[in-house]
Amino acid sequence: MASQRLVDDATITNDAELWRRIHPTWVVHDENTEGVRVSSAAFDNSPDGSPTSVLLADTVRETDRTAENVIAGLGGYALASITAGQARDCKQGVARNPLPNEPAHAYVFGQKTKALKRCLARHAEWVISPAVP
Repeated sequence: MASQRLVDDATITNDAELWRRIHPTWVVHDENTEGVRVSSAAFDNSPDGSPTSVLLADTVRETDRTAENVIAGLGGYALASITAGQARDCKQGVARNPLPNEPAHAYVFGQKTKALKRCLARHAEWVISPAVP
C-alpha cells in the first residue's frame, strides 16, 4: 500500500463521519473528565506502512449495517468517529479504499507526527463506548 499514491477524495464531504475501530489498548483514562478517551495511538499508520483505516459511516448504513455490526466479533473493541473535515483540519487526506469484504473501507493518510495523532484523537467521539471495568 505504501507505494500507492493517495489523493484526498473531494467526493467525501467534510461532514462525512469516519468510524475508527478502537482496540482496547487505545482507550485511556481522562483525568479531566473522569471518563475515557481515545488514545492518539489509535490514529497511527499501520505497522505495515499502510495509512490509518477507517470506515465511511454513510457507506456502512447504505449496506444495511449498523455501528454494532462493524465491531461484532471483535471482543473489547469500541468505535469512535471523526469527520473528514476534522481529519483535513489535522493535515490529513481521506481516500476511499473499498475492500472485497468491506465496501466502506477508507484511509486517513498523511504524515502522522505525535502532534497530528493528538489532533485527530482530540476530535474523536464515541459511537460505541468501550467497556470499562
